Amino acid sequence: MKNTYIQLAFILASGAATAFAGTISYTCDPSVSIATCNYLNTTVAGMYSSTFTDASASIYITMGTTGLASTQAAFNVVTYNQYESALAANPSMDAIQTSAVASLNANAATPYGSGNVNITASLAAALGLTGTTNSGVPVGSSTPCTLGTTGCYNAEITVTNDPSTLLYYDNIGGPEPSGAYDFYTTVEHETDEVLGTSSCIDTGGASLADGCNFFGTGTPSATDLFRYSAPGSLILDSSLSTTPGAYFSFNGGVTNGVTGVGSGPKYYNTLSNGEDYADFTSSSPDCGTNQVVQDAEGCPGEDAGLSILNDGGGEINILNAVGYDLVPTATPEPGTMALLGIGMGALALYRRRRA
Repeated sequence: MKNTYIQLAFILASGAATAFAGTISYTCDPSVSIATCNYLNTTVAGMYSSTFTDASASIYITMGTTGLASTQAAFNVVTYNQYESALAANPSMDAIQTSAVASLNANAATPYGSGNVNITASLAAALGLTGTTNSGVPVGSSTPCTLGTTGCYNAEITVTNDPSTLLYYDNIGGPEPSGAYDFYTTVEHETDEVLGTSSCIDTGGASLADGCNFFGTGTPSATDLFRYSAPGSLILDSSLSTTPGAYFSFNGGVTNGVTGVGSGPKYYNTLSNGEDYADFTSSSPDCGTNQVVQDAEGCPGEDAGLSILNDGGGEINILNAVGYDLVPTATPEPGTMALLGIGMGALALYRRRRA
């Protein structure tokens, strides 16, 4: 992934959180088949509704000229104190969120406490942060619109229509062709970022840059507040451009909260290589031996059926930590899975790279 940002005006204020069932809805362009759209709105959307109580987004799906996939999604900036207070005030706080709040207070408050945090519109809603505007994106345009109005979405996801890039569809079945990418895994990757797994860091240049930097100071995303190199060693949003080893942790670096299909932990991409700072490095030499939905590169021919429910639970842990509530029966077991306002908004353009 590579993130670029466009500045938008946005105002947020803290408000009471409203309990509601999470709903991911996909509206499909005519370039997407009816069968594919139905599978997105049943099986894929069902993965999120069965996992989170409050993960909601309206997403437009189309096929077009892109890498493997790209996304435009509405982002909003709140103060660090607004974000931490909203997370800490959650009446449904679970063990991972309790650890996340303690981690913020112990490690992130000093470097980030006087600044802002970039969060998605979906995460703002889940945290009960409300405002005078509710920015989304209209199809085919970077001009902001008001969510809830016709033609306005939390995000527009474009999957490649390049005939040289093979796509595999789980609902059709059969063996995945060599070199093909799972369409639904790709959409889940983008959906996770629409919800809040994405970073503000741009790795496209000779060194790391803050893609959310509009007024001369870095603006981390929520996930940037949970990136560690060791227990107690928070990696700031401008660090580790040449050294691998960064990992997501909801408890101050004690636990690497992401493991893949294989047995090993997963580490963030932190190199200046044009891929998203919040995606994970693929296992080598075989990307299929330890893959997750949020890997920076797809795993052609080996990712059929890969989802947030069967890849070790790392994406669930991340989204849980930044502010989404789990359905009680979906609560991860850290011992088995992890050990396993006033501000500005932005549009983010993600490009998932082809392996």
